Amino acid sequence: MNDDARRTTRPGHRITALLAILLAMGSSGAIAQVTSNGTFNVNVNLTPKCEIFTDSGGSVTTIADVPTMSYTSFQINAVTANTSFKVRCTKTLGYGLALDTASYTDGKTGLLIDLALSNSATPSATPNKQLLALAGNGNAGQSYWVHGTIAANQDGTSTAGAANTLRTLTITY
Repeated sequence: MNDDARRTTRPGHRITALLAILLAMGSSGAIAQVTSNGTFNVNVNLTPKCEIFTDSGGSVTTIADVPTMSYTSFQINAVTANTSFKVRCTKTLGYGLALDTASYTDGKTGLLIDLALSNSATPSATPNKQLLALAGNGNAGQSYWVHGTIAANQDGTSTAGAANTLRTLTITY
């Protein structure tokens, strides 16, 4: 049989040889894997906020009342009481707290009552209606107190009148 006849009768040998050559080329690095990368933005709009909240995490609009302060006319010692609350603000968000007044005369008893905002359970010696330049710390929140003080040596009044007891706390951010 001549060479041409053998080639036409055995085509599988040519294919095998061609595959062997291609595999050898691939192992030498002639064929490389190609990758491509793309970039994109993820846009987020955050609305920062502050709120008064409870330890269980719920937002509230009412702070617990300052407990009743019992006072006897002309007494020689001041009377104090306080209530606490928590504020949580978006992390690093600047905010301030302000009471509507630092001192007022109670419309029912005629006693002068001083109020002080504080970040401490210890009452302040002077009325303080605001705390400024505060910064939010997120979900943990921060504790604050409102201290009420009736100074010593007040007489008061026994006349009936409308009580002036509701106070407002404002958070500005």
